[in-house]
Amino acid sequence: MLKKLRRKVSTAFTSGPKKGSKPYKNPPPSPASPSPPPLQTTKTKTMSHTRKHSPFVFPHVDSSVVPDPSNLFSPNLLSNPLPTNSFFQNFTLKNGDQPEYIHPYLIKPSNFSLSLSYPSRFFNPSFTYQVFNPDLTISSSQKSHLSHFNHTISSHNDLSVTLDIPSSNLRFFLVRGSPFLTFSVTQPTPLSITTIHAILSFSSSDSLTKHTFHLNNGQTWILYASSPIRLSHGLSEITSDAFSGIIRIALLPDSDLKHEAVLDRFSSCYPVSGEAVFSRPFCVEYKWEKKGWGDLLMLAHPLHLQLLADG
Repeated sequence: MLKKLRRKVSTAFTSGPKKGSKPYKNPPPSPASPSPPPLQTTKTKTMSHTRKHSPFVFPHVDSSVVPDPSNLFSPNLLSNPLPTNSFFQNFTLKNGDQPEYIHPYLIKPSNFSLSLSYPSRFFNPSFTYQVFNPDLTISSSQKSHLSHFNHTISSHNDLSVTLDIPSSNLRFFLVRGSPFLTFSVTQPTPLSITTIHAILSFSSSDSLTKHTFHLNNGQTWILYASSPIRLSHGLSEITSDAFSGIIRIALLPDSDLKHEAVLDRFSSCYPVSGEAVFSRPFCVEYKWEKKGWGDLLMLAHPLHLQLLADG
């Protein structure tokens, strides 16, 4: 059956046209298509990766939740972008009068004073909270016509922020890890140091450059001055005559005389700024700018002590 079919197909292809059929004519050639127009060379603009972009300024927005913080910064800092989520952020939100943790103290500024707290801790399974109590509040004892002025951040870097209170002629060098609160009285100013606790005892050195006072909450504080300062005290306030210079205040841990000797030894050298430097892989260096004389005393966490000992 297959062989017969092949023969028929072969016959159909090899046989000529049937008698009476018209011969096949080739169709007329199609007209030639027009030649394409000559190609035009076009210049393609490419974006250079090396082009310098001009700075972009975000549009100004007025917010009642987070007002413009620029009035809390010194004018010379406003030409650069302001820091976000910094360790001193609470000094710049709204009135800038919320406590901020500058290890090992909580610091709370206002227009005319600065409050210092060695915080206690409240904790539960969900979180840990540092409780702020104004153990000491430092200000000028005389009224000033500048008391309506805000405190001002005059400088900042990785590990420090400098806070000015113009109404009291005070400049605070807030450096993370310093056991002392250090501030400069920029003009002769009578000082006031108040506490929410009661002052149980007060003593001064013969040189009037070191003063120690005990509070009824168990804390002992030591005040060091760069030059003699005469202090008087009441139940909850310490006052001075007009003074200009450097003052340092530190909590005496556990009222231990051994710790007091350490504070005495390092009381004359103080940091004014600090930076974290990543000079090589897996290494961070803390560098502080210091003033005064002698060696600098800074605090360290247990992990820091372990790494320093291993190094």
